[in-house]
Amino acid sequence: MASAVVAAHEKRTDLIATRWIINRKDDLIWFIGSVAASYALLLANLTLGVSVAILTWIWALGFDGPHVFGTISRTYADSEERRRRARLFYGSLALFLLGPAMVLAGRARLLGTEVWGPLFFFFASMWAYYHLVKQHYGFMVLYKKKNDDLAEIDNLIDRAFILLGMAYPFLRFLSHSASAEGRVPFPTRSGPFWWAETLVLCAFLVSLILLVARQGQRLYLRRTVNLPKLLLLGACVPMHWVVLRVLEPVPAADAAVVVATLTIYHNIQYHRIIWFHNRNKYGRAHAADYGAASAISKNVWRYIGFALVFGAAYHIPHYTIVPPNGVAMGFIWGGAFIHYYLDSKIWRVRRDTDLSNNLHMGGRVL
Repeated sequence: MASAVVAAHEKRTDLIATRWIINRKDDLIWFIGSVAASYALLLANLTLGVSVAILTWIWALGFDGPHVFGTISRTYADSEERRRRARLFYGSLALFLLGPAMVLAGRARLLGTEVWGPLFFFFASMWAYYHLVKQHYGFMVLYKKKNDDLAEIDNLIDRAFILLGMAYPFLRFLSHSASAEGRVPFPTRSGPFWWAETLVLCAFLVSLILLVARQGQRLYLRRTVNLPKLLLLGACVPMHWVVLRVLEPVPAADAAVVVATLTIYHNIQYHRIIWFHNRNKYGRAHAADYGAASAISKNVWRYIGFALVFGAAYHIPHYTIVPPNGVAMGFIWGGAFIHYYLDSKIWRVRRDTDLSNNLHMGGRVL
């Protein structure tokens, strides 16, 4: 009887894939459970009455600015990466010029219009949100690779679910929120936009049905279900729906709280994956000397110290002395753009064997 129970348990276990990126505890805390930070900011603002200014400063100095430094710690600070990807790293610095150029083009009424400045800041907001979506998508891909969940049909359904699931609440926010009103350079309360919004919602509902049905089919066929992937999707997608819906009434002056609430989960995920990578590459015994990257990642407190100093230098001017829609703000956005662009290039585990090894993508971690 006991052997039969054990056998049944083993069969059930075999149907649940549980390979984690770091390990179960760390992944559940940092990559999945850290979504609680977004809900905490939401509750602090709406229930406890903590001011938008306080929440924004906590987020900007403690999480967001430092996470931009995380990219620097494994790119510009890494002497080997600088040599290997010099064109990418130094060429991307041109993104600092994009914002000032477009703001000045608007002031000069290039082609007879002043739209260039507002268009740039709208584009910046769109890229920022896309960057959030792409990171969650990237973690999903890591879990899919880790758990050998790469069937074409699963890739299609998973991709549709996460992209549509994060696109719809954002589209609705653009058309219904007080903070987006006046910032979008095209009508969002029109027939065409309503149809686009409705189409995305319907497509998402189809992807949700397909995702659930596919898990049932896999179990029926005695194939494994990717638990870490499903937990990640269950964390990030509903959070975007809740935050963007609940904060629709927030006025334009308090729009930073929307950004902070959505982004803090992203920040925490990023800090942990960066530190996992950096310790595996720069901190292991007999590791090569990678210049400043090796010194920065000597221990976690040194990394945190550098990150906090950078975050203060980056965000204090941003939120104090820099006018919100001017040339200087366009320049500051260039730092974010470089972070977004480099991130789209430096995390490609399928193409980068060293990265795959530093993230332990080949080994089984329980």
